[in-house]
Amino acid sequence: ESRLAFAPRFSLLLPTGDSDQERGFGGTSLQANLPASIVLAPRWVAHLNAGGTITPSAKNRSGEEGSVAGFTLGQSFVWLAHPRFNVLLETLWSGQGAVPEPGRASFSHSLFVAPAVRWAHDFRNGLQIVPGLGVAFGAGPSSGETAVLVYLSFEHPF
Repeated sequence: ESRLAFAPRFSLLLPTGDSDQERGFGGTSLQANLPASIVLAPRWVAHLNAGGTITPSAKNRSGEEGSVAGFTLGQSFVWLAHPRFNVLLETLWSGQGAVPEPGRASFSHSLFVAPAVRWAHDFRNGLQIVPGLGVAFGAGPSSGETAVLVYLSFEHPF
């Protein structure tokens, strides 16, 4: 019923990837996000999210260590076409540091725009399952890149 919702989040990210293969930073990270949702009109909602991640002991594939930071800014418009079907247009910018190696940049940027849809399946026990599909198109520093997005959420009644 509120026109504005704000739900800050703080997370501890554990190193589960392999920094030798550039699939993670090889160290524990701290992340903070400041998401907000705003009802623009009866069938239109906007979501905003600003966040940052710090990895104090990141590693590169050569095993060198350093502290790195990353930042994200996300924004989406959601059209509530039906109570159980939404059309979305999302934009995400991110900047990410890396432990530098000779000849490599230590900070990179990406920008993606993604049209998407999601729909809900409601169950008598209160569970709601929400699948979604989208396509992310790179813009600016990510021009020419594309990705398919698959979304699945289980919304429990509690």
